[in-house]
Amino acid sequence: FPSHDRHYRYFNSKEESDSSDWLSEALEGNKVLVAHNATFELHWLLHRYPNTLIKWLKEGGVVFCTQYAEYLLSGQLTMYPKLDETAPNYGGTHKVDEVKLLWEAGVETSDIDRDTLLDYLASPEHGDIANTRKTVIGQIKLLKERGMLQMFWMRMDALLFNAFATFNGLYVNMDVAKQQQKESEAEMVRLQAIVKSQMPKLPEDFEFSFTSGYHLSALLYGGTVQYKAKVSYDPPKFEQVECYEWTLSDSTKLYLPTTTAPDEYNASRTVYKAGKNKGQPKVFKMDSSVEKLKFGDKQFKFDGLVNFKKLPKNISSLFTGNNAEYAGKNTLVDGTPVYSTKDEVLEMLARFSDACKPISELRALQKDIGTYYLVTDDAGNESGMLKFVEPSGIIHHQLNNCATITTRLSSSSPNLQNLPRADEDDEGKVKSKVKRMFESRFGSDGYITEVDYSALEVVGGASISGDTNLLHQLAIGTDMHCYRLAGKLKEDYDEVKRKCKDETHPQHATYKVWRIQIKPKSFAKQYGASAEGIAYQTGCTVEEAQEFIDIENKLFPQFSTFSQRVVRPEVERVGKTLPMEREFVDGNWGMFRRGYFTSKGGTRYSYRQVRKWVRGAGYVYDYKDTQLANYWCQGECAFIVQAATGRVIRHLLANDFYDHKCLPINTVHDAIYTDSANKEVAEESALAIKHIMETTPAWIAERIPAYKDWNYHTTPFPAEAEIGHDMMSKHSVKATS
Repeated sequence: FPSHDRHYRYFNSKEESDSSDWLSEALEGNKVLVAHNATFELHWLLHRYPNTLIKWLKEGGVVFCTQYAEYLLSGQLTMYPKLDETAPNYGGTHKVDEVKLLWEAGVETSDIDRDTLLDYLASPEHGDIANTRKTVIGQIKLLKERGMLQMFWMRMDALLFNAFATFNGLYVNMDVAKQQQKESEAEMVRLQAIVKSQMPKLPEDFEFSFTSGYHLSALLYGGTVQYKAKVSYDPPKFEQVECYEWTLSDSTKLYLPTTTAPDEYNASRTVYKAGKNKGQPKVFKMDSSVEKLKFGDKQFKFDGLVNFKKLPKNISSLFTGNNAEYAGKNTLVDGTPVYSTKDEVLEMLARFSDACKPISELRALQKDIGTYYLVTDDAGNESGMLKFVEPSGIIHHQLNNCATITTRLSSSSPNLQNLPRADEDDEGKVKSKVKRMFESRFGSDGYITEVDYSALEVVGGASISGDTNLLHQLAIGTDMHCYRLAGKLKEDYDEVKRKCKDETHPQHATYKVWRIQIKPKSFAKQYGASAEGIAYQTGCTVEEAQEFIDIENKLFPQFSTFSQRVVRPEVERVGKTLPMEREFVDGNWGMFRRGYFTSKGGTRYSYRQVRKWVRGAGYVYDYKDTQLANYWCQGECAFIVQAATGRVIRHLLANDFYDHKCLPINTVHDAIYTDSANKEVAEESALAIKHIMETTPAWIAERIPAYKDWNYHTTPFPAEAEIGHDMMSKHSVKATS
């Protein structure tokens, strides 16, 4: 029914809507499909009208999500904004969502009054159509003014990829999953036995809990735990029993339980002499030899498994001293602090304590089982990733476009961007087999394809900062960890690399370990960690960490200093132009600034000052170095991946998804995943995706020339393509010509 420039239809039944060609008519002659939370709409259209939607997309149709636009326009400060909150910013109206209230009350759409429904959707004053229209017009104007529109359109195709990927989902082989869970549970029992063997002999009435921060802190660091148990009365009391009184021949009184009698034949039992119970045995309540107990407090003292004095000074200072970060405010009954038992703390301690290693491994395994398998509690409630598996074996996860401060995607229900890596430990044993359960939906002939950027944030940071040495070393294929080690040792790079790689070299074992030890330091440094932070994360001394920072700054001066040399001054400059904000901390009001760093594509990264302790100055407000080093690099590299996924979905659409034999299923930070029906399609599509990913930064620079200032048009961004029957067992794919 036409109404001015709005069109809508009301269907009286599902059959009536199925027989209608309304979507084709609505899309005819239009190039942009606008929606608030467009992923939801795309999922519904793919479910009900896939052919119509795909045909329109192949003809050049694009999506505009007003929710995503508002998120970007807010500098990622407004996450998942509602239309009701967004529309008033652009001349729309705030409304009471009565239809939503009816839905939440369980009312079916078909049972909602027609006029109420049409007013909710199509009212020219406050309907969703009118509000969305006003919003998109206002947002396009702002995106243009801020130089964000081209970047936004690239992200919209990324949203399109994400919608297809989550609609397709990932296939799980439940037989494999159940077997893996069984093996993991057996390993957990083994680790529990090791941990118990390290524990002191506990009182029988003390039930130790590994989920109790108090108990675990006392076990690890020492201290006295108070627990509830049966204790004596003061003075002692005894359980009473019902007895009969017996008089023996020598007049001795004997009290025995009513179920027993004395051996003496002539003993007489005392009876009531009068009253209604006359002649009946008289019952006496007497103390037994069984002590009567009550619930009260008991204590047990742990000596502790960790000796702070044997830890490196920079690590022990986190637990002891005036500003001990890991000494909690709560205390045990003897005044000992309840120290941190977080996963990262246990992992750190495991580097220095053999006793902590099995505890850390047990905690990780418990998390693995609870997160990635199926756990049922005593009440029958299910938790874990496998509860999301549908009868078809498919998990339809969520890729969240508007959920992080950096624009990086997140994932939920379940989180399929955080599957544990199948890395090996020092003994060559695979740490986690979770990825093995993810197989191709096409059966034994199918393949999972993974194409991921190599060291994306290192390459991206080098390109953006214009670090000539780092770009050169990356271009010629230098092993960056060997290169850093050579800088530390002041030795020739080629000689260091030979010692690291040549297993026959007499110094191979030593240099291999040194190379491995360099890696976590470089990752921590890249994310802006201080010398103290690197020392904590890697287990080295502060002096060693500072030496690494100094070498890194010397080797890669432009990249190492970019956040302090370029990002911080810009954030501080912008922050001073904006009104200060207030927060209430520890009973006092504080004032802080918020600044922004804007990328060449217009994405604004928000930084707020935080309250921190500075020796000699007390508490001050300042921007966090780790955020200054991380947000822009993580966000811009995420944008490269998102632009690549947008190009990939257009490639797949143009090629009919390789005759529907190649389906997009996921993207994980620096990687793109597809599911292919056979090896030929897997290899062909993998190499095509690899080419798309490697050329995407230059493609971005062609459309947004400002990115040439960040060298996107000349920096190589290498990607690696792998395929396998499951996500854990993959091999590289190389071009044949």
